[in-house]
Amino acid sequence: MIRTPLLKPALILALSLGLPAWAVKKNLNYSPLPQELQQDLEKRFPDAKKERLSQDQVDEILRFMQQKPQLQRLRVFDDGNGSPWRMDFQLTRRISQVQWEGNKTISTSEAASLFGVKADDVFDQQTLIEGGEKLRQAYRDIGFYNAVIDIEMPPESPESVSILVRVNENKRTRVHNIVLQSPNEDLNKRLMKEIDGALNDPYTDSTLSKIQKDAREYLSQNRYIRADLVGPTADFNADESQVTLTYRLEKTEKYNFDYQGVRFLAIRGIENALDLDNYYSASPSVSAELAAKIRSYYLSKGYARAEVKADESELRNFQRKVTFHIDEGPQVKVQKYNLTGRYSKKDSYYINFIEEHSSAIVDSGYYNKDDIDAGLKNLILELQNNGYLQAKILSTRTQYNKERDAVTIYINLDEGPLTVVESVTFTGNQAFTPEELLKVTRLRPGPLKLGQIEEAVARLKNHYREQGYIEMLLLNERADLVTYDETNTKATLNFKIFEGPQVRVASIILEGNTFTTDYVIHKELEFDKGDLLTPSNLEESVARLQRTGFFGSVEIRTLEEKTNVANRTVLVKVTERDPGVFNFGVGATNERTLTLRGYTGIAYRNLWGTGRGISLRLEGNYNVADIKYLESRVVLGYLEPYIFNSRVRGRINVTRSSTVTDYDIKQVSDVRSTTYSLEKDFTSRILGIWDLWSLATIRDFGLDDSYPYDTLEQNIATTGPQLDLDFRDNPFNPTRGTFTRWNAEFSTPEIGSSPTIEYWRSTLSFTHYWTVGSLSKQPVVWANQVRGGYLKNLSKDGGVPWDKKGFTLGGQSTVRGYEAGTQEVFPNRQDLGLSDTDPTYYLTTDSTMYLIKSELRFPVWESLGGALFYDGGSVKIHDLHFTDPYRDSTGFGIRYNTPVGPLSLEWAWKLDARPGEEPWRFHLSIGTF
Repeated sequence: MIRTPLLKPALILALSLGLPAWAVKKNLNYSPLPQELQQDLEKRFPDAKKERLSQDQVDEILRFMQQKPQLQRLRVFDDGNGSPWRMDFQLTRRISQVQWEGNKTISTSEAASLFGVKADDVFDQQTLIEGGEKLRQAYRDIGFYNAVIDIEMPPESPESVSILVRVNENKRTRVHNIVLQSPNEDLNKRLMKEIDGALNDPYTDSTLSKIQKDAREYLSQNRYIRADLVGPTADFNADESQVTLTYRLEKTEKYNFDYQGVRFLAIRGIENALDLDNYYSASPSVSAELAAKIRSYYLSKGYARAEVKADESELRNFQRKVTFHIDEGPQVKVQKYNLTGRYSKKDSYYINFIEEHSSAIVDSGYYNKDDIDAGLKNLILELQNNGYLQAKILSTRTQYNKERDAVTIYINLDEGPLTVVESVTFTGNQAFTPEELLKVTRLRPGPLKLGQIEEAVARLKNHYREQGYIEMLLLNERADLVTYDETNTKATLNFKIFEGPQVRVASIILEGNTFTTDYVIHKELEFDKGDLLTPSNLEESVARLQRTGFFGSVEIRTLEEKTNVANRTVLVKVTERDPGVFNFGVGATNERTLTLRGYTGIAYRNLWGTGRGISLRLEGNYNVADIKYLESRVVLGYLEPYIFNSRVRGRINVTRSSTVTDYDIKQVSDVRSTTYSLEKDFTSRILGIWDLWSLATIRDFGLDDSYPYDTLEQNIATTGPQLDLDFRDNPFNPTRGTFTRWNAEFSTPEIGSSPTIEYWRSTLSFTHYWTVGSLSKQPVVWANQVRGGYLKNLSKDGGVPWDKKGFTLGGQSTVRGYEAGTQEVFPNRQDLGLSDTDPTYYLTTDSTMYLIKSELRFPVWESLGGALFYDGGSVKIHDLHFTDPYRDSTGFGIRYNTPVGPLSLEWAWKLDARPGEEPWRFHLSIGTF
């Protein structure tokens, strides 16, 4: 696409009239433009048709119109006879369709994504060539070295062209043979068994990487710690459908290790420190390298006098032996810190800081010189950050006791004078007064604290940018922001500010939404024409668009970024996802010995590009060992995304289910429910839902003739709100943050409930995730949840059916170790005082519930983790006395992290098991609290 530079037409016009540029004002004739482009121009420049325009205004119009992909070679001419400025252009030739032939291994959708050219794009031969090369490289990456990509471009009209991409994949190149060359024939044979899984695999970079990875793992784990797999050289057959890979093995000696003199530390700990299973060295002096690592390990454990020497000898059959002679010495304690010099606080402050900011071994009272040196450096940094800029350690000395198993550390500290902030000034600020900016930074004259300055800089930038000054810069942030007097005791802070323009949205251009309507994208944006543009509304707009699920990627930027233009064109660029979703899954749990589970679902999330959605999900459970009844659940849903032209979503869910609700009496509940609800995302982290009306018709009956009660049918109609506050860093595997959920519901016969059912119910849960440390560079997380509830009966003639709406504790989601659906739950039928003739308990007063869950989650290896947990809770019912109102448990779990949450295997022990109850239970599930 060729476009005339923006400033050149205006310059030509001015010269042709012989007038200054500011004096030229004429009408602009843009009637030759296609109708839809005229409408776009008039929306952006509503006065363009009426007024005489200056050259600057025409230049701005040109800048806007040159963003339109329908135009190329856009120019404006002055014919010199007083007539309006004439607009000249060419319509771009566009691609009408892209067709595919011959692609089998790569699907058409994937090939089209790689090719990057689609229907309605501007026709550009260079882009087609680049797309064809990307596709050819993609075939090469999966082993098709002879794939041929032909692009045919039969013209259809002067304005359009059709594209036909012919793919001749030819034969895929596969690994036919692997040859290992080294004098160690035994190693050649054994290593070949490890890598021959690559035979007949496609010849790709990933296959070569796998060979190298498998070989490296085998060599390291079998102590060939200097061995190298060099190569390969590739030999192809005539049609390049097969390749022979030849590798050369070098330095093939196997190393054996012997540890002498080990008394206090375990050999296993030493080997873990050496990490021999992942150790490789090109050094010719492996023994000295490993001896240094062993000594470092001893020093890290407080054995300050440990010495390690190593002897290396050659054995037969390509083997070498390294013997480590270890003189451990005593574990040296720090007997005392002796602090001298000039400083302002008590000795204990500095000593405690050194211990806490050195290492765990030093904090435990043992000596490690390197760690204590690190603690001293951290102390000086802390003092400097708090205004003691000239603080320094003058000297340190370590003195052993007579037994040489303890040391006294002498530290000579000169804290120096305290530097104070004398004044805070601002230059370059026009939009805000110095007094306003001083309040923003929260800086005051007083002791200089560098940490506070960093916070002040962040606040200042955020303040400007949230007021639309998104190009704001602090010119001296890394230079002379702080200046000192000759004695370094007085400091002046001067913020040199470049404000830039206050950016507003002049127009919005959408790109990439070939299916989704413009209306949907505009509704999700946090800004409109005329609004200030800020980082927060840009970030929130991206989050909202991504949360719709319609788009694979979202990018929002201004076309005039890093310029002084205040009124800007905002480009919103998206790539669309396939709106159709199909999923299914099967699994099993240990519930009632063995229960098989399965589900399938289909959804279309963006009907006609309007954001409307429809979904259908089917679930089934079958208990193989005991109940042998197929439980089912069918959910049909519809989403209306923008009720009354707002961001409020309307949702209808129709559910039909049949589940076993009491295993002991073999009771089944059939539920037919319909729910109408409204939802709104107040922010990306705050969600509000109101169930306007939900009606559930519940029919309880028995599985067989042993069921002691008559079939019972009840209606429960409810209405009420739910509020979610989600500040977790990840919804599936959170490591920090909080999640809060509050909901309430009200039920009365006036909205459809059975005549005897009227109540209100509310629950609140709060979960906090705290990263308390790390293991193997993965976080250790302490998760705590507190949950509470209140239920009150409002009916004078009836009560709330407890098995439908009461609070019950027991099971994986509440108190682990108790089997849900059995008499282990609390309160059970006996606790509620039910006889054999009572089908359920009806609450006639009120009830409260609280639950505590605490869990320490830690990594074990890669995606495998572990957990230690405690659960406890209580249910109270007014006018009903429970002898044991609090039930609790403790246990441990094994977790395997997946993208949709961890797979959990948990063993839980009851801490107050009742007679006849199992002392422990095993739970298997996906997800955690």
